[in-house]
Amino acid sequence: MRLTRLLCALLAALVICCAAHSADRAALGKTEKLRILVDKVLMASNKWVMTEDHVAEIAEAGFNVVSPRLGNDNMDEVRRIADLAADNGIFHMTWMRGTMIAKGECRMVWSDGTEQELASPNSDELWDWMTSLILDYARISVEHPALIGVFLDYENYSPESRGNCYDLSFDDKIMGEFAEAIGQQLPELSFAERSRWLRENHLLDAFGDFQINGWRERCRALREAVDAINPTFQFCVYPAPGTLLMTEAAFLEWGTEAAPVIWADPSIYGRPAGLVPHKEALETNRDILLSNMKVARSKGVPFMYAGGLDPVVRGADPEFSGRNAAMSACVTDGYWIFYEGPTYETTHPEYFRWFSRANRQIVKGTECRWAFRQRETVDPGDAAAFEKQTDKPQVGVFDNRTLMREMIAADGRFEVHELMGLSPEYLANFDAIILQNYNVAQTFDSPFVQTLRQYVENGGGVMLAHDTAWFMDSPFPEVAERGIPKHNVEAERHVVDTQLKAVLEHPALAGLAVGTQFDTEFRDHMIFKPGAGGVTVINNLFGDPVYVLGEVGQGRAAFVGPYHGYRAQLSGQEKQAFMGVVSWLAGE
Repeated sequence: MRLTRLLCALLAALVICCAAHSADRAALGKTEKLRILVDKVLMASNKWVMTEDHVAEIAEAGFNVVSPRLGNDNMDEVRRIADLAADNGIFHMTWMRGTMIAKGECRMVWSDGTEQELASPNSDELWDWMTSLILDYARISVEHPALIGVFLDYENYSPESRGNCYDLSFDDKIMGEFAEAIGQQLPELSFAERSRWLRENHLLDAFGDFQINGWRERCRALREAVDAINPTFQFCVYPAPGTLLMTEAAFLEWGTEAAPVIWADPSIYGRPAGLVPHKEALETNRDILLSNMKVARSKGVPFMYAGGLDPVVRGADPEFSGRNAAMSACVTDGYWIFYEGPTYETTHPEYFRWFSRANRQIVKGTECRWAFRQRETVDPGDAAAFEKQTDKPQVGVFDNRTLMREMIAADGRFEVHELMGLSPEYLANFDAIILQNYNVAQTFDSPFVQTLRQYVENGGGVMLAHDTAWFMDSPFPEVAERGIPKHNVEAERHVVDTQLKAVLEHPALAGLAVGTQFDTEFRDHMIFKPGAGGVTVINNLFGDPVYVLGEVGQGRAAFVGPYHGYRAQLSGQEKQAFMGVVSWLAGE
């Protein structure tokens, strides 16, 4: 009798525990904000094995979902982490790539003809592998309910990347299937010829629709197979708002009322472009999330949205990261962290101190106010140091790659610095600055745009290169503004596969003769709409302005469309034109 009462008490306790856990699960991402940690820091301190103490520390810091970066191909390890998460009152998501190195012949072929080692999104090999692994996770989640879903990473980590995964592929398999579907024999085409041939023959849209429909069928089949096992199992997909595969297939098919797909947005990893001052950066990140969520809402399917943080990026100091987490939770369904950069024994404690503070505010519901409170620690951007080494003209460069900066330095006429701050006092040290792919959406009246304008009016030179002038309102509308291309368009703003041509003699072109045509190192470029004070010195072969120059106050501004130094340094006439503009901006 006593044993019976004991067993009944234990059973009742188990039912209460499971009911509480179930209630928490139902609240996650709804009344309880997502606080997801994808870990590469704690694990690294123990030879990439997550320990019981690690999970306890993560839970103590206020995170409610843990996702170890490694070990997810070992189902015993997946079960172990799920149980540790349950023991600490939190949840578990397995992490996996949504890509694989192809063993077969069906590889990703990009629109420019580049073939990567990755399996094509049309590959049976890719989908069979992904389905098998995800269904294993779903089965485990039934017996270990702390496992709530899978975090799918579609970043392109492989050589010859042309973007994250996946865009349309032009592989043999899909080309053959499309030809059969339309009942037309396609000519023998090299990889590099396929996209252009389809476009010129008015078949590219139909090809895209055909391929996307195939993706949707595969995504739908995977969701249905998961639902047969555990209909509450969730997909968390990175990077949102996403690639073509995500926005036109995965997000449409993987989200259900019982298991909304989680859009994991990396757009707010740190400060926009790593340089924007603290308060303005938080405000800009908030606006980015609000804008990106419109894409999710436009799909009309169940979803959750979470901004992503990454301490390894420039400008993501501990306090900013904590405030950024709170800001994301304020305007979305929570946040997630790709936790890399800090060292467990040294810088990790300070990051976790700020994340813990943010999580406490989120739980209390006071994150919106706390996120925008005045900083308590010194802002690294305010302390950007400048040390002049020579009497050469000083050139500051923002670029996510190093080739352009190295090329300018190798010229020998300039002292080149990586831009580390954006304050007026810091920019005043430079004769010219170059912003290449400073892809931050800022309005004309924003503090930084006005700082740029004042810098030029006071005698500085500014080059807005490639996509910079697309995202940012033009600081110099009298010189030029973003243009809308109509020929050979990709990604709305880029013109591809055309030479450039000098159309005006100008000191900035360093003697490049009118009529000279030349290839560019990178295949696409921006175009511009010249203002009353702008002169076009280089067009593309469609007649679109690609280099537009002008004077503003005592300084100079240049709108330059190509990307410089993506895979190789510039050469020939393109290098002559580019270096001529740099010299002109620096007052040489």
